[in-house]
This record gives sequence, structure tokens and C-alpha cells, in this order.
Amino acid sequence: MMEIFYICIILVGIFLVCFALLWMVVEKKKARDYRLDIDERRYELQQIIEDADQLLTELNNFSSYIVNRLEEKQQSIEEFINKVDEKIELFNQIEGRADMISQVESIEEPAPETVDTSEEDYINALHEQKGKLITLDERKREIIKLYKKGISSTEIARMLNMGKGEIELISRMCK
Repeated sequence: MMEIFYICIILVGIFLVCFALLWMVVEKKKARDYRLDIDERRYELQQIIEDADQLLTELNNFSSYIVNRLEEKQQSIEEFINKVDEKIELFNQIEGRADMISQVESIEEPAPETVDTSEEDYINALHEQKGKLITLDERKREIIKLYKKGISSTEIARMLNMGKGEIELISRMCK
């Protein structure tokens, strides 16, 4: 009976050793799987970094394209503004000549009687003319005269039935 007991113990020991060897093989295979996972993750991470670098390069190229386009647009706008300034200067020169001609014509005409009136009479006359249409040139002259007399832009706007902003613009142009 002892012999059977020893044989059973030896068989159990052999079974345990085989089970332990089998377990070691399985664990070793899992360790290889972890290494493969780490290698796969490292490869994916490298791919993501390369994609990010490519995106950064494309963004830099796109931003430089945008900056170049904005600079081109700015140059074209500046050229347009310069052309407009030249045309305004020509217009002002032509308008100055027209003013000189109208002044010469007004010298030839008899002076109106309202020249001798006081400033209050002049302002009252403007209040009465509120409903009448006045041409743009006459309005400009009136605005400039009133502005030079020191009347505020709000009061001028009220007298001539015009916008305050328009009055301020014309008075600034007068300066």
C-alpha cells in the first residue's frame, strides 16, 4: 500500500510539474503579446506624429498663402485709395477754379442788400429758408461760413436741416 501511495505522490508531482511548465509557456506567450502590443502602439504613435508634422507643414503653407493674399489685397486697396486721392485732388482743383470763376462773376453782379445785415438776421434768414432746396455747393459755402463764425455743428445742422455728421465732415474738409 505504501507503494501505491508513493506512486500517487509521484504522479501528482509529475502532474504539478507539467502543469507548471504549461503555465510558464502560456505566460511567456502572453509576455510576447504584450511586447507585440507595445511595438504596435509605438508604430501607431510614430504614424500619428508623422501625420501631425504633415498637418503642421500644410497649415504653415496655408497660413503663408493667406498672408500673401492679404498683402496682395492690401496693396490693391492702397493703390485704389491712392487713385481715389488723386481724383479727389483733381476734383478739388477743378472745384477751386469753379469757385474762383463764381467769385469773379459775383464781383460783376451787384452786391445783395443782405450783406449789411447782422449775424442774427443772417441766422434768422437761414431758419426761414429751411424748407427751400439749396444746392450742394451753396450748402458747403454756408456751412463753411457758419463754421468760421464759430457756430457749433449741431446748431448749423439745425439751421440747414442737415445731419450733424455731414456738417462735421464738411467742416473738417474746410480745415
